[in-house]
Amino acid sequence: MKKLGSTGRAWLKGFHILFTCAWVGAGICMFLLNFVARPNNGHDLYVVMTALKLIDDWAIIPSAVGSLFTGLLISWLTPWGFFKWRWVTVKWILTIAMTFFGFFYLSPWLNQMAAISTADPLSALQDETFLTNHWLLSLSGAPMFFAMLCLVFISVFKPWKQTRSTPSAQHEGSEQRPRVDGNPRRGREQVNTQAVQLGDGVDVVPSGQ
Repeated sequence: MKKLGSTGRAWLKGFHILFTCAWVGAGICMFLLNFVARPNNGHDLYVVMTALKLIDDWAIIPSAVGSLFTGLLISWLTPWGFFKWRWVTVKWILTIAMTFFGFFYLSPWLNQMAAISTADPLSALQDETFLTNHWLLSLSGAPMFFAMLCLVFISVFKPWKQTRSTPSAQHEGSEQRPRVDGNPRRGREQVNTQAVQLGDGVDVVPSGQ
C-alpha cells in the first residue's frame, strides 16, 4: 500500500486533531453538566437531559467516530503503523475501548434517561431506571474523562520506545548519523541540517518502515 506524502499526512493529522479536540471538548461539557446541573423540577430536568442528548448525538458520537476513522487512516497510510510503536498501540486500545463503551453503554443509558424525562418529567426524578442510569453515568464520567486526557498527552509525549528494534533498523539508524570525516565544520553543518529537519514543527514520521 502506497504511503501518503508529507502534505497528505499533514491534512490527515489536522483532521485527526480537530475531531479529537471536539471529542474532548464535548466530553468536558457533558462531564460538567452532569455533575453541576441539579434540576429540582420536571421542566429543568427536561432541559438538562435535552442538552446532554444533543451534545451526545451531534458532538460526542460524530467526533469519536471521526477520531477513530482518521486514526485508522494515519496508521494505515503512514509509516507509524498499528503495532510498531507502543504509544500508538496504547492509543488504539484506549480509543477502541472508549468508543465501544460509549456506543454500547453510555449512549443507551442517556437515551433511556431522556426518554423517561420526556414521557413523564414530573416523576422522572423518582423513577428507579432513571436514577440507576444517572448513577452509572456519574460513575463512568471520571474514568472516561481521564482516558481522554491520556489520549491527548500520549500523543504529545509519545512516551514509549519502538516495540521492536531489528538489526536492519539499527543499521539504518547508524548510517543516518552525520559523519565528521575529519572535518569538524562539515560535521557541524550536517548536525545542524538534521536538527532543522527534526525541529520544523511537524511530527517526525519514522522512515524506512
